[in-house]
Amino acid sequence: MVSQKHMVSFFPVNPRGEVLLQQRDHAPGIAYPGHWTIFGGAVEPGESLDEAVKRELWEELELDIPLRHWHTYTCPVRSIPGELDVVVHVYVGETDREVESLTLREGQAMGYFDRTGAAALNVGFAKAPIIAKFFDDLEAGRI
Repeated sequence: MVSQKHMVSFFPVNPRGEVLLQQRDHAPGIAYPGHWTIFGGAVEPGESLDEAVKRELWEELELDIPLRHWHTYTCPVRSIPGELDVVVHVYVGETDREVESLTLREGQAMGYFDRTGAAALNVGFAKAPIIAKFFDDLEAGRI
């Protein structure tokens, strides 16, 4: 039987329709050092998905905004075929906070990006298709 691990990610979106992304540290031993990614992390034992995403939002950005579930997918990079499915639950929330007013508690940088800017980034964990899907859904009015 294939076991599952659940993770949460979130897209803070500004009024211009740009998403806030995180640049990972260059620390030894971490996966995808220096790459850009979506904020988020693992769901802790006993935690609901909603509790986990609110905790991660606070831990990583000291931000408390309303979030809603948008998309769920199985991460091809973190999963192990036949052994482990890493299921990622992605949330979206609107914020008018500028980057300079946010507190980055994980990673080396963050920034707001539109579709073109995000597509030019070196994105880790095979998240580029998720970012592109986000912009597809946003532009089609599905978010």
